[in-house]
Amino acid sequence: EGLKRGAWTALEDRILTAYVKAHGEGQWRNLPKRAGLKRCGKSCRLRWLNYLRPDIKRGNISHDEEELIIRLHKLLGNRWSLIAGRLPGRTDNEI
Repeated sequence: EGLKRGAWTALEDRILTAYVKAHGEGQWRNLPKRAGLKRCGKSCRLRWLNYLRPDIKRGNISHDEEELIIRLHKLLGNRWSLIAGRLPGRTDNEI
């Protein structure tokens, strides 16, 4: 009974989204078994945080966001997770 790797299916996304909406974020290690997913907890956490969260902003970065990123980069360097934390709805992958 190996874990699935690679691209997520639409069904897996729906299962993960429904589970997180019902039970909240966290307990990622236990989530796959409880939700009935054959994925590891880390994969579930990353899928939720980087793609499925409802508050993620999609699309181009605005001029104001770009200026803030530049200012924060001068202060923090390449610490993209910290920078993303100061831009609501943006992930470090998008920055």
